[in-house]
Amino acid sequence: MRSVLDAPAPIERAVPSKQPVGRPAFLAFVADGETERLLQECVTQLALGQGTILRGGITKAIEHLGQHRSPHILIVDVTGIDLPISKVNELADVCEPGVAVVAIGNRNEIGLYRDLLHAGVADYVVKPVNQQLLAKALTSGRAHTGESSPIHKKLGSLVTFVGARGGVGTTTLAVNTAWYLAHRQSRRVALVDLDLQNGDCALALDIKPTSGLREALANPLRIDNTLLERVMTPVGERLFVLSSEEPLAEDLHFTAVAVETLIAALREQFHYVIVDVPRTPAAPYRRALDMADFCVLVADQTLRSVRDTVRLRTVFGDRDGKRRNILVVNRHGEGGRHAVTLREIEHVVETKPKSVIPFQPTLFTTVAGAVKIAAAHKGKFTDAIAGLALELSGRPPERRRWWRPEK
Repeated sequence: MRSVLDAPAPIERAVPSKQPVGRPAFLAFVADGETERLLQECVTQLALGQGTILRGGITKAIEHLGQHRSPHILIVDVTGIDLPISKVNELADVCEPGVAVVAIGNRNEIGLYRDLLHAGVADYVVKPVNQQLLAKALTSGRAHTGESSPIHKKLGSLVTFVGARGGVGTTTLAVNTAWYLAHRQSRRVALVDLDLQNGDCALALDIKPTSGLREALANPLRIDNTLLERVMTPVGERLFVLSSEEPLAEDLHFTAVAVETLIAALREQFHYVIVDVPRTPAAPYRRALDMADFCVLVADQTLRSVRDTVRLRTVFGDRDGKRRNILVVNRHGEGGRHAVTLREIEHVVETKPKSVIPFQPTLFTTVAGAVKIAAAHKGKFTDAIAGLALELSGRPPERRRWWRPEK
């Protein structure tokens, strides 16, 4: 007989952090002292704002930005790099949206210049660096930050989660996927719970919901970076939550345009925008699903769930191939011999589940109010979340070195 004193597996608590420091105005990685000196003079002359100049090239920049916030203007040295375009593509993968990149290098080739600009670099300055040309490049970079930035064209991915019916674990998967992308793949992630009255994302992360989401949706013209920084709740350094818990007696109304405006603003600031969408045909929720790059449809093995999965796929389709629909069968094995088999689901729904997650009723045990983030621990559930993250990002799970302690 199991004692009530037997503790469950170790629990990782989703502790809200203080609001992280904002993005620096500029950050530079240069390989030599003369370039560093000229760059410092230009930065002072142009009053670019707070920033840092570090020794190193683009490889060092990639390593650094994998762990820290991206600046508004990034200067990187590509001297000695055999495949600079490949490195720029790697850099774009770790940069937040909206970064203007100025490259410095020793190759005076028009072909390289064109390729760098095509890859999203705002300007390229050849060594030995001319101070006037460098100042012009930095001015160009400052003008390219924000919506007109070349790298800004690569917006964050919008991933919606919707359940075929209530109780299939949609919120659990949305929360754990967001947590995994933020903590295991070092991505900046926004988690939005569009159920303003009954949503559970905040509860799942043990944080207090605010009125921020309602405020943003009620005033879409006011949605900007300043508002988002004020109303979002940080969970660690890279995961930010937008949720509300409005009174059940209130009649809430917000428009599809408001949802579109909010999501568009978030995609400019985050690598991923994860949205937990209520299972209802209302226009604002349909708009979120229509905008999605990926739609994760969560089902279980009940007949009702299979029926509603077919109905949802009929309504939302694949948006002419512009959106990838991912079917996840959760709580596999819960129904025993009465459950609809995976083969039957595939036949009826006409698509094969990308992920099948076993039923583990003790996985989300709580102790003394501490909420367990299942994706923080090894197991079949985490393997499934890692596989889902791979579908979304194309990046394999991080392999931790044996000497690096688990955080």
